[in-house]
Amino acid sequence: MKTNHPQFKKKFITPIKYFALFFCAFSSLYLIYNIYHLEIFHNRYITKMQGVYSYTRRFGSYYNNTSQKYKLEGDYKKDNVSLIVNTASNVKILSEGIDKLRSELNQITNNNIWTIAVLENPAGYAHFDPIRPEYLTKFDKYGENSVIRRIVKREGLTNTYQSFYGCNLKLTESYIENGSHIQIRTLYYPIYNNKHLDALLAIDIKSKYFSETLQKYNNNHFTILNMNKKSNFYKIEELLPCSELHPINIGINLLSIVKIVFFPALLLTIIYGYFKTCLIKKRYHIQRDQMTNFYRRDYYEKKWLKQHDFNLLIIDIDHFKKVNDIHGHEIGDTVIRHVSKRINNCIRSEDIAVRWGGEEFIITFKDMTNEQLYIKAEKICVSIASSPILELDITVSIGGTTATNTHFNDVYKVADKALYFSKSNGRNQYTIV
Repeated sequence: MKTNHPQFKKKFITPIKYFALFFCAFSSLYLIYNIYHLEIFHNRYITKMQGVYSYTRRFGSYYNNTSQKYKLEGDYKKDNVSLIVNTASNVKILSEGIDKLRSELNQITNNNIWTIAVLENPAGYAHFDPIRPEYLTKFDKYGENSVIRRIVKREGLTNTYQSFYGCNLKLTESYIENGSHIQIRTLYYPIYNNKHLDALLAIDIKSKYFSETLQKYNNNHFTILNMNKKSNFYKIEELLPCSELHPINIGINLLSIVKIVFFPALLLTIIYGYFKTCLIKKRYHIQRDQMTNFYRRDYYEKKWLKQHDFNLLIIDIDHFKKVNDIHGHEIGDTVIRHVSKRINNCIRSEDIAVRWGGEEFIITFKDMTNEQLYIKAEKICVSIASSPILELDITVSIGGTTATNTHFNDVYKVADKALYFSKSNGRNQYTIV
C-alpha cells in the first residue's frame, strides 16, 4: 500500500501547530490575568493586616478608659473570657472589650483568631479568651520581671509609646505552639501609660488564615497564586507590616499555568479541528461535483467570467449516450468516474478541472503556451484510450485554445468549435486552435 507521506505529515503537524498556538495564547493571557490579580490580592492582603492592627491599637483606648473593680484571688468567667486573679486587688474588667475585639478580628480573618490574652504588669491578673492550658502553664504566677518583660524586650516593643509613626506593635513569625501543636503567629501590642508598661495584649492568629485567604481568593477568581518561596516565575516578596523576618512570597508558578491551560487548549484544538473539518466538507460539497471531485460548473463559471487570459481544453466522452443506453446509467456513471481520474492524473494540482455537463469537462491551465496545451491534450487523449474501462473501449474528443484579453464566453465558443471538429473528424483526437 502506497502512503502519501507529505499529506500524512501535514495531517499530523497541523493539529500540533493549532494546539501550540492556542496553548501559547491561553498561557500568555492567563499569566497576565494572574499577574493582574496578584497585585490586587497583595494590596487586599496588606489592607486586611492593617485592619487587624487598627482594631488592635483601638483596644489601648478601651483599656485606658475601663474602670476598676476589687476582685479576690481566683478564677472568673464571663461568656468566653476568663479572668485569672493571682493577687486580690483592683482589676480592670475587660471581658466586653475583648469579646468585641474578637468579633471584629474574626470578620477580617475568617474566624481564625485562636486566643486573645491581656497580661497585666505587674502580674496581678490576666484575661484570656479562651483560657487554655498552654497559656496557664506559660503565664501562671509570673512576676514583675518575668515573661511579659522578656516578650516586650525580645520583640523590640520597649518604649513604643515614643513611636509617633511606625510600628508600636509586633507580628511574630509563624511557629507551632507547645501543647496545642497549632501553627500560629502572635500579634503583641504593649499598652503604656506615663511611660509605664501597664499591660500586654497578645492575639494568636492561626497561620492557616494566611493560606486560606489566598485559597479563597483563588477559588473566587480562578487564579493560581501561591505562597511557595520557590519555583515562582513571577512573585511579590514583601514583609508584612510590623514584621521583621521571613517576608511573604506571593507568586505564580509556570507549571501550574501549564496544568491549567493544557486541557482547555487541547479541547479547543479538537473543537476547532472538528468545525474546520465540517466547514471544509460543507465547502467541498458546495464547490465540488460528488461523482468526479472536479469543481461544479455553477461554482466555478462565475470565476471564469471575471478572468481574461485562458489556456482551455473542453473534453467530451465519445459515444457516451450509447454507453448509457446499452449498459445503463450505473455503468455510465462509473465510466465518468474513471475518465475523471485519468484526466486528473494528467494535470497539475494548480490546474482547474470543472465538470461542465454530463460527460463534458473543461480544464484551464496557468502559464501554458499553445504548444504545451497541444501536448497536454495529447497526453489526456492517450491516457483515456490506453486501456478499457469496465471492458469498454472509451475515448474522448478534445478542443482547446489559448487566448489573452478576452471574455470566457468567446474562448468557450472557439474551444467548442475545435471540439466539434475533433468529433466530426473521427473522434478520439484533439484540436488546438
